[in-house]
Amino acid sequence: MKKFLFIFIACFPTYLFSQKTDSSGYAAEDKIFASPVEVMPEYKGGMARFYARLEHIPYLFMDEMNHRHGEVIVFMVVEKDGSVSNVKVLHGISQQEDAAIMNAITRLQRWKPGMHNGKPVRVRFAITINFRIVDDL
Repeated sequence: MKKFLFIFIACFPTYLFSQKTDSSGYAAEDKIFASPVEVMPEYKGGMARFYARLEHIPYLFMDEMNHRHGEVIVFMVVEKDGSVSNVKVLHGISQQEDAAIMNAITRLQRWKPGMHNGKPVRVRFAITINFRIVDDL
């Protein structure tokens, strides 16, 4: 019986960790929005294509052999130019798998940036990836 990796990915903006700005802190244009903006960032080609790209993250042999599976939570910021920065794995499977996930996300093409008040803005996203081993029938 063959085994393969099944990945379910949900992408949603997070309401946590928004940066507050004041006169002594960041400039208003450097603010990272954590709540929904007028136009949310979108992966070029659509979110279905984004999910399809992440399905190709390798499930490392040692993680599979040790039955390491579960939900991986990744935070990232979609910048004004559509690039992705500040990719962090909040809850992962292993250090090697976390590195593979971060590498896959940073190597993807640019996004369409989020827009607020007619201007591109930085938006924080949280992505959940479920790693499960599924028996192939």
